[in-house]
Amino acid sequence: MRTKKSSAYMTNLSVIAIIVMTLVTLASVFLFRALIRRTMKLESGGNTFYTYHLAMITESQSDPFWKNVWLAANQEGALKDAYVEWIGSSFTEQYPLATQMEMALAAKVDGILIQPDGSVEITRLISAAIDQGIPVITVMSDASGSGRQGFVGYNSYDLGQLYGQQVRIAMAQAPIDCHAVVLFGGDFSENAQNIIYSSMVESLEGANVTLDVLAIDNTNVFSAEEAIRELVVSSPSGSSAAPDILVCLNATNTICAYQAVVDHNKVGDIQILGYYDSEEILSAVEKRIIQATVAVDANRVGAASVDALIEYLQFSRTSDFTPVDLNVVTTANVAEYRLRTAVPEDEK
Repeated sequence: MRTKKSSAYMTNLSVIAIIVMTLVTLASVFLFRALIRRTMKLESGGNTFYTYHLAMITESQSDPFWKNVWLAANQEGALKDAYVEWIGSSFTEQYPLATQMEMALAAKVDGILIQPDGSVEITRLISAAIDQGIPVITVMSDASGSGRQGFVGYNSYDLGQLYGQQVRIAMAQAPIDCHAVVLFGGDFSENAQNIIYSSMVESLEGANVTLDVLAIDNTNVFSAEEAIRELVVSSPSGSSAAPDILVCLNATNTICAYQAVVDHNKVGDIQILGYYDSEEILSAVEKRIIQATVAVDANRVGAASVDALIEYLQFSRTSDFTPVDLNVVTTANVAEYRLRTAVPEDEK
């Protein structure tokens, strides 16, 4: 009798545990959806909603380039009756790209802008979004085979050619046996970075330069800073000599390299080829701490991405590829570049 009662008790306990777990899971889903949806409300009154709720998903929420892309995307979205939510930017914890994508799907957004990382999982989730009727525009890095509706960005081969040309120029100030290191970031696909690297190798054919690659973890700014500081005082091959040239493929690595070179008194010894045109980076170019930077118009990227997504939502079609320009900014043309790209006072 006791055995039967004990068995029945355990069965009931298991059933109760399953019910509790199910309720907790459902509550978590509803809570998360509420947190996502609340940011769509206007601050005045909090009762007005935009027609479209768009999600922007990136590997990093601290990179200055992506901050400006989101600002431009949100501004353009407001003109098109759309709110662009930068998934994960308001959270204290950094979530993986796949988790952010799952969050957007759970929130049932109307469209997604994503910087894919080239993984099979992200490609699968993009396809899953499209199967659910959610159009996807890839930004700055593509996801071929995913079925995405369009791609906004640059040609990776062209970027590699630009960097190769700048390495040749920087070699004039480097030793005869020049050692350059390309800093890969985790913020866009390995395939795109490999194309950039291969293009650089092609551009540097015949040049007396050793070209290495170092992958930097950009999910945490402190990890990037530490890795680049170590590189500045010792090369990735383990020798005591630091590289002569650092090639940075994102804004975070550019700023970390610039700060490390200054902190370790390596200005002039290590040439930096950067990425993006933030005020901090342009100032470093003016001071000749950064020899050149490849400027990508974040405003153009953000606005064009939203335009492509809204066009698809309204007309079920959009351009397969929307190119963005690449500009090399050096000490020689930084003043002219500032004037050309300055925002008028009435638009600030």
